Amino acid sequence: MKSRKPQARKRRASSAPKAVQLPRMAKGHRPEFYEDPAIDQLFAIVTALTGEISVLFDRLDTLERLLIEARTLRADAVETYVPDASAAALRGERRDELLRRVFAVLEIYAARNALSTS
Repeated sequence: MKSRKPQARKRRASSAPKAVQLPRMAKGHRPEFYEDPAIDQLFAIVTALTGEISVLFDRLDTLERLLIEARTLRADAVETYVPDASAAALRGERRDELLRRVFAVLEIYAARNALSTS
C-alpha cells in the first residue's frame, strides 16, 4: 500500500479576520473600591492622566529621535521656541480636549448620581 502525501488545504478568499467594532462606552457601572466615591473619581482621573502622559512621552521621544537623526534640531530649539498666535490657539484647543477626556469621569459620576437622586 502506497502512502499518500497529505494535501495542502486550500485557503478561502475571505480568510482575513473581520474588524470588530467595540462599543464606545462600557456597560455596567464603574467598580467602586473606596467608601467615598470621590476617591474612586480621583483614582480614575489619575489613571486617565497617566495614560495620556505615557502616550505623549512616546510620541515626543519618537519626534526627538527622528529630528536628531535628521540633524534638523538644535539642542536649545525646544527651550527657546515661542509659539505664534495660531499655534497658541491650537494648543489651547488641544488642552481643552485633554481636560474634557481626563475629567469625563466626573461627568459620568454626576450623571449617575443625578439619576439615583431623582
